[in-house]
This record gives sequence, C-alpha cells and structure tokens, in this order.
Amino acid sequence: MMAATVWPDYGTFNLANIIAGGTMYLLGKKSENSSTLLLRIKMLTEYLLADIPEPQSRLNVNQVDDLYEQYKLDAVYVLREGTLIGNFDGNPAVVYEAGDIVGLSQCYQLPSPVLASDTPVILDRYEATHFLRFVTESKDKNAVWASYLITLNAAIINAYGELVRARTQPHTGFISYNKGDTIIEAGTEAKDVYTVISGSAEAFVDGVKVGDILQDEIFGAMAVFTNSKRSATVIAAEQCTILAVPRDEFISVINTHPETTLVLIENMARCINDLNARVSDADMAAPII
Repeated sequence: MMAATVWPDYGTFNLANIIAGGTMYLLGKKSENSSTLLLRIKMLTEYLLADIPEPQSRLNVNQVDDLYEQYKLDAVYVLREGTLIGNFDGNPAVVYEAGDIVGLSQCYQLPSPVLASDTPVILDRYEATHFLRFVTESKDKNAVWASYLITLNAAIINAYGELVRARTQPHTGFISYNKGDTIIEAGTEAKDVYTVISGSAEAFVDGVKVGDILQDEIFGAMAVFTNSKRSATVIAAEQCTILAVPRDEFISVINTHPETTLVLIENMARCINDLNARVSDADMAAPII
C-alpha cells in the first residue's frame, strides 16, 4: 500500500528551504506577485517530485538548440543539472533550472517556447502518459497537480501583464518651470499631452486669462487629438513640474489605463463649464489647448 501523502502547509512552509534550490524564473523585472507565484510553483514542484520513480531515460546533452525538435514530443522532462532557456520568436523569456518540470505545453502541442541551452544539461525523460499518471495517482497529489497548473498559468498571465504594462509605460519627460515660464505657446504644433505634477498654470487666449490648470490635471490633449495648432498659451502660475507625454504614448496609456480617460473627461468637463461661463461674459470662443 502506498504511504499516505502529506498536504503541504502553505502557511508555515519554510521559504529558506525552497530559495536554496533552483526554480524557473521569468526574465525581466518581476513584481512581488510574480515572485510569490514562482516560489509557490517551486514548492508545489518539490512536493510533486519528492517520490517520483526512475525516469524512462536520462539525457546528457552538451548543448541543444531546440529540445523538442531533437527529442520526443510525447515526453515530459525534469531538469536535473544545468539551465534551459525558453525562447519565444527568438527572444528569451523564461529560464528553467535544476528541479523544474519542462515540456508540458509541448506535449499538448500548445504554443510553446523553444527550449535551448548552449551549456551541458542533464534531463530525466518521462513518457507523458506515465508522468501524468504519477502526478494524479492519489487525491492529494491530484489536488497539488491542479494547484501547480493553476499557479503556473497565473504566473504566465501575471508576467505577460507586466510585460505589456512595461512596453506601454510612457517614456515620460518631467519638466520644471518657474513662475511666468511658457509651457505651451499658442499657434505651435501639438505633439505632447501634459499633466501638472505639482504647482499650477494658467491658460490665456490673446492675452486674456481663460482658465486655471491645477495639480493632477491633464491639459493639451484636445489639440493633440484634433491635429490642431495650439489655440491657447499656458503659463506657469507658480513653480511647477509638468509631465509631458508624446501623443502615441498617451494613446497607449489610455488603452492600458482606462482610469486616465476618466480623469481626462473630468478635466475637460470642468474646463468647458469654466469656459462657458467666461464666454458668456466675454463673448469669446473657447480655446482648444
């Protein structure tokens, strides 16, 4: 009779025991969420493989350009020594280290990274059906296997989200202005959208003040999106810091940070209300800065 398996205690598990060994990791800057997920994957992997039987075969490879092009597709591997790099379209994305399970997506013929290494690696090979039978042979193991797959999926989704966010993070420019400095000049090309980080500014049309621009407000977007010349001049009302974002990057920010759109709409609504009141008094056209 097989000995009863012990469900790992996620709350009291000693992280020092799992940090010491290798684990898969995603290239690029990782958030706290990613690190937590990867540590959990390692913990679950160690539990799953604690009593794994001898492999069908062991591969000693000096280097490999594409593991599943050179070896069987119907196999799952456990990396014993060395590292494997997972590449998507020639770009390295994930690193597998000793103790990691590799090849699950290849077995199911799903979109998968190319697994390669230019240094020696040792891999234990298991027939896919045998491996899956082993990790689901008991109720406890089956539950841990399900947790492993869910956590692995969460780690990939989280990493992809971080990658998209990093790619759409604007290459921002922070500019300091002294009181009286011109931030936007009427009649110029509209290339950037601005946000007041600190301080405040004032908008003028033909020398007449038409509005205040306060901290955290976005301005200069209307002319950018309508491909119009700047119709108002914006001057720093005090020492202030302005964030300038190019048009294309600002569009990316809107696509990935919907809350920015709400801020923009609120700012424009306030400006329109303010300008309507001024237009009624001064009988002049509202500007689009």
